[in-house]
Amino acid sequence: MRIPDAIRVSPQAIDPLSWVTRPLVSLSFAATALGYGLFIVVLTWRFGERPLFELLSVLLVTGACVWVQFLTGPLHPRFGLRRAVGPLLLVLLGLASSTWAAMASTSAVQHWWAPVGLGIFIATTAAYSTVIDIVVYGAILSVATAIATGLAFLGQYELWTGLSTIIIALSSVIIATVATGLFCFQVARHSQRLLAGAGVPLSDEEAANEAAARAAEIGTIARLGSRVAPFLEKIAGAGTVTQADRALAGQLARRLRSDLVSRANSSWLDSLASEGRLYVVDPDRRADSLDAAQRSALRGLVLAALAVPATDSGSLFLELRGQPDGSTAVALSLDLDLPEGRRVMMLAPYYLALKSSVGDISWDPEQDMLRFQVPGAKPW
Repeated sequence: MRIPDAIRVSPQAIDPLSWVTRPLVSLSFAATALGYGLFIVVLTWRFGERPLFELLSVLLVTGACVWVQFLTGPLHPRFGLRRAVGPLLLVLLGLASSTWAAMASTSAVQHWWAPVGLGIFIATTAAYSTVIDIVVYGAILSVATAIATGLAFLGQYELWTGLSTIIIALSSVIIATVATGLFCFQVARHSQRLLAGAGVPLSDEEAANEAAARAAEIGTIARLGSRVAPFLEKIAGAGTVTQADRALAGQLARRLRSDLVSRANSSWLDSLASEGRLYVVDPDRRADSLDAAQRSALRGLVLAALAVPATDSGSLFLELRGQPDGSTAVALSLDLDLPEGRRVMMLAPYYLALKSSVGDISWDPEQDMLRFQVPGAKPW
């Protein structure tokens, strides 16, 4: 993958199955910011005259991390520079509040919590931002931290020189920016290499699936052609068309039309159900309302379950029902004779993929049933 491409794509966009897109990652960073901030505030409470403003700073930075969590949920637009403006402003307000508290405190710069909080915020955006986005966040917060350091610490105490004070304050923000940017770059570069697969031969299993698909297509064409070809050869040999030929032609046309209409009316799920191990209930053909990402995740889950020898024949039940608001409710029942750990490991990648493209997804381990809801999507 070329470097310009790797810095323009986020880990979530290039690899939606990765652990970095799990729903609690942003909240984990928020909890880290809250815990660390409260710990430092308690330790330095007696050294300042405005400790409440330091506490307010902790709450503002934590709130910015939580805001990122809401902005990056399923079915939300891509988290880019425009959508990051709100959380960035909240972080800057937290920095201003902490600076105001530090100006009336005797605590040293190495005990200042705000730069670490800003670094945690940058790490919070890692899964959803490109390298370019991370650099912009880091530049904005570095400049703001340098200005805040000058206002709060320069010229007040002789423990550190002016340059050393600024370096100490900026180190957390710069390290977080560099580490997060490298992380995003490596995820994007390596994931693109895996996804490209250029020049990699198909595995034996994939080759067998491709051959089976081609054989099925050839068989379908052959069945349709075997009805028409002999009739046309007979007409060509006789040179005339009798009344009986017209009657037979009408019967052949009706049969062909019936076959073609039945195939045109079948959804992409019907081809999976044709094997007999999956039972599909989709009276309104709601499967065709799923977009490409939703289809890929659901198809992958069904195929993975069908490939497990422990799956009983006919034990997979998939139901799609339209809702009054235009959305589609989907329920997938899986009867897998597997230990809990292996069952979770099999379902986890597809669950995460669906989580990034559908809403209200839930897993009932007691009934082995996956439920989710697809908003009114346009036919794909």
